Amino acid sequence: MKKGSILESFKDKKFKYGGYATLMTAVVLAILIVVNLLVDQIPWKLDLTQNKLYSISEDTYKILDNLDQDIRIIGLYEAGKENKEVDEILKKYEARTKKVSVEYVDPVKNPTFAKQYDKEGNGLSTGSLIVISGNKFKVISPFDLYDYNYQTYRAESIAVEQRVTSAISYVTSEKNPVVYTLQGHDETALSVELKKRFENENYEVKELNLLTEDKIPEDIDLLMVISPKRDISEEEDKKIREYLTNQGRAVFLFDVLRDELTNFQSLLKSYGVAIQPSIIVEGDRNHHAGNPVWLVPNMESHDIISPLKSKDMMVIMPGAQGIETLDKKKRSIEVEPLLTTSSNSWGKKNLDAKTVDKETGDFEGPFDLAVAVTDKTYEDNKEKTTKIVVVGNATFTDGQFSAQVPGNGELLLNSFSWLQDKKDMISIRSKSLEYTRLNITGMQSLVWSGIVVIVIPVVIFLAGLMVWLRRRHL
Repeated sequence: MKKGSILESFKDKKFKYGGYATLMTAVVLAILIVVNLLVDQIPWKLDLTQNKLYSISEDTYKILDNLDQDIRIIGLYEAGKENKEVDEILKKYEARTKKVSVEYVDPVKNPTFAKQYDKEGNGLSTGSLIVISGNKFKVISPFDLYDYNYQTYRAESIAVEQRVTSAISYVTSEKNPVVYTLQGHDETALSVELKKRFENENYEVKELNLLTEDKIPEDIDLLMVISPKRDISEEEDKKIREYLTNQGRAVFLFDVLRDELTNFQSLLKSYGVAIQPSIIVEGDRNHHAGNPVWLVPNMESHDIISPLKSKDMMVIMPGAQGIETLDKKKRSIEVEPLLTTSSNSWGKKNLDAKTVDKETGDFEGPFDLAVAVTDKTYEDNKEKTTKIVVVGNATFTDGQFSAQVPGNGELLLNSFSWLQDKKDMISIRSKSLEYTRLNITGMQSLVWSGIVVIVIPVVIFLAGLMVWLRRRHL
């Protein structure tokens, strides 16, 4: 080829447009590479998961922002085998404040490290988290980082934020709340599952027998009464009233009994409520769990209930009775319903009835199944507040229901937080791992298949054909 012809080819229109296209492609690729490198350096991520699994709540941020102690979070994982879900959440803590540091220790390479944090001497499981502040620490088992369905052995929700924030509160608090469960009246024992959940939330659970104790202990934060079968004595009643009057906080759970607990009933009436002794039957199929006495109540508007509603967590109460709000009560008392039945419900007065059908003399619904009571009084120009939660059922707390129906345990934990005026801890709960399936019909499937397999390729082909036809005339 002659030199002149080579020079002429550089002046050709096809060469100019081809070179221009190549240059533009190179520039775009260079821009994309630079942008990708820059974005990779920005420590900002967007959580697009349906339940915001990798985000932490504003309530946790408030706790982190108010830290005045250094917090170390140590994960026991073999090198390269860290739990990515857990790590992603822990990074949010570390990124929020310099007071929190996250590190990992390989228990295989450092077999003696975990012994200093093993209180019971049973060994710490790989995957455990150790939260430390000063000389105080709390170990979170890997099994407590998720909530499991023990029938299917599947993890149903992730509880990393709930456990870690709770552990931070524990190691930074001078005193952790103490719950006393009343004894001496054939009360139902607290289930192992619930006791474990209470301990995870930093509650220390102790037993209290007022028949042998002169008074309610000073370190009490909450009094819990679980399904007593016998009434309290007048002396016990006096001790409980004295405690409640002095800004006491308590939870009362009562199952249906044949005999009235006169002193308990009198105590409740002094706070504007009373037990309606009957077994409630739900006539609305949407408000029972297959059995008309296994109630699935309506959830009212309250700080205790709002987190349950936002997470679509149901509560099931088998064999419950109603809580009546008295017309005559002190002006200082406010009674707020938490859980209610439908209007198509009734209360069976005859506990020996052989049918659940409504009979003459039965109570008319709807009923309050759980209420929150606040009594605000003033003494020496200072406000004194007493709070109690009363539930017309205690069976919902047993091992079967508290394990299989997460909302049952959440109801109690939220009640504890409300009673202690800890609204921030009410909303920090587990996040569901359930995901919404995309359900499409056969016709929708056919349409989308046609779009992907036929329409899009044809559009691309026609666009390419138009470009080719235009360029062949250049």
